[in-house]
Amino acid sequence: PRGEADRVMVVLGEHAGRVGRILEREPARNRALVQLEREEAGQVVLLDYDAICHYLGRHEDD
Repeated sequence: PRGEADRVMVVLGEHAGRVGRILEREPARNRALVQLEREEAGQVVLLDYDAICHYLGRHEDD
C-alpha cells in the first residue's frame, strides 16, 4: 500500500484475513496504524508493513 487511507488485508498474525484502512503510516519504522472493518469494526491496530497487503477486493458495502 502506498497511500494514506488505502484499504489493506492483514496477512500475518492474529488478525490475518481481516480487511481495514490505513489511518497513519510510519515509514521510518515500516509500520502502519490500521482500522479494521467488519467483526472488529473500529478496532485500531499497529501492524508491520510485512503483515499487510494492498486490498483491491469488494468493500463490505458493495
